[in-house]
Amino acid sequence: MEQKIFTQRTEDEVLSELKELPGAYRTYQGWNEELRDLFMAFCMGKKTLPVLYDTVFKILMNPDTHPERLEDCISCLLKQKVTIQTVLPMENILMDGVSTMVMDILVRLDDGALVLVEIQKIPYYFPAERASCYSADLLLREYSCVKREKGKTFSYNDLRKVYTIIFYEKSIEAFKEYPQIFTHHARMVCDSGLELNFLQEFYLVALDVFEKSGYSKHRDPKDHLIGWLSFFCTKNAEDAEALCKEYPWLLELYTEMAEFGRKPEELIAMFSDFLREMDRNTIRYMVDDMKEKIEKQAEMIAEKDSAIAEKDTALAEKDAEIARLTALLEGRKED
Repeated sequence: MEQKIFTQRTEDEVLSELKELPGAYRTYQGWNEELRDLFMAFCMGKKTLPVLYDTVFKILMNPDTHPERLEDCISCLLKQKVTIQTVLPMENILMDGVSTMVMDILVRLDDGALVLVEIQKIPYYFPAERASCYSADLLLREYSCVKREKGKTFSYNDLRKVYTIIFYEKSIEAFKEYPQIFTHHARMVCDSGLELNFLQEFYLVALDVFEKSGYSKHRDPKDHLIGWLSFFCTKNAEDAEALCKEYPWLLELYTEMAEFGRKPEELIAMFSDFLREMDRNTIRYMVDDMKEKIEKQAEMIAEKDSAIAEKDTALAEKDAEIARLTALLEGRKED
């Protein structure tokens, strides 16, 4: 019989183990139904952990402990072999005027280039604008750092590329217009064909588009990018085990993931992090949603005000014309 990656257990077995850890069990009972169901499905060997949650992604794709994983993923997107030299701190990279926007993983490659890997679980209304701000802030920080190090010998040629990679679990409608294209590479080019070394490049990956495309079903074992995207999207343990047959190198990641099923206290802490992340994402989504509604209402009010102003102008012109004609008639009566 083939060995399963994820241990099969009953709900009663899982609950019995949890009850032996009173603190963990109380935490579990305090979760919402969605989170409890996800936790139980994983512990029963039915579901995988959600890779795109910040906690899981940073454990399985940690460039400090497993640099080869993130290196391979980045290499697939950039279509060139890369090596991670260092992992950089992310605090205070981008200020939105109110709070610090926390980014996911920031690394420096062996050629000096910077790569920011960002996970977006909810659709934002201005992905290009956000990505531009992330990249611009990172480039400005790098400019200040290099200029301080080089002093009088500083040259703009000392600066290296800044790559921004964003994985969207749910993308905005614009991405849906390209149903067979799930990775979009953006860089500044001259319409004349003139080649210049602009420093900012972007890779936008729409995972929901990937899931609906034929690529997610007809996998090429030689195509590691398809393997990685399938790994990010897989939710069922059965699908994960089937995926490992096509991409054997994923077995190590899923085995590491399955180990958490045997560490109930660590798993409870991880799912508590999920809850905080879900709440944070919900708040950010509500703020963005409300902001868009306010902006739309402001546009509608402005349009109505403009229409009223036009009507007032037209009425004023008619009143002036009536006054002119009235004066003309009065003048003829006097004659």
